[in-house]
Amino acid sequence: MKAIGPEIHMLNHLITRNLACHVTAAGIDEITLMHGWIMRYLYENRARDIFQKDIEKTFSIGRSTVTSLIQLLEKKGYVKREFVEHDARLKKVTLTQKGVKNHESMEVLITKLDAMLEEGIDGAELEIFFRVTEKIKENLIKQKLECRKGGTECLEHCLKK
Repeated sequence: MKAIGPEIHMLNHLITRNLACHVTAAGIDEITLMHGWIMRYLYENRARDIFQKDIEKTFSIGRSTVTSLIQLLEKKGYVKREFVEHDARLKKVTLTQKGVKNHESMEVLITKLDAMLEEGIDGAELEIFFRVTEKIKENLIKQKLECRKGGTECLEHCLKK
């Protein structure tokens, strides 16, 4: 019997390697998927101020992780941090022109990859897939909340299943 976790891990690995191959072939500067997701988030939300805490919350990742991700994107020239007028302690994160161009190139590749992933899968099957993945996410969020209550309660919760 197949298990969900290993299947998702294998799909993630295959998609990542496939995308990396296409990125290299297209001559686009290779960045990690997480960097790409952050750049997409900044691109889609460029009409408003985005701060590090917004990225932390959106992607459920810690402060130090976001700091290092943003530092690398800044070093590569894809993002910049700027002070905001109303609070000198805050720095908003924005894409540079280079970041916008890179993101738009990546979006073309991702759109093609998604179309390739959907080959041979009809609309009803896709609908089921997205419903199932949504339920898996809900289960994982519920699990995370249970585990935050404490070590033994988390273990008991996991063992009840």
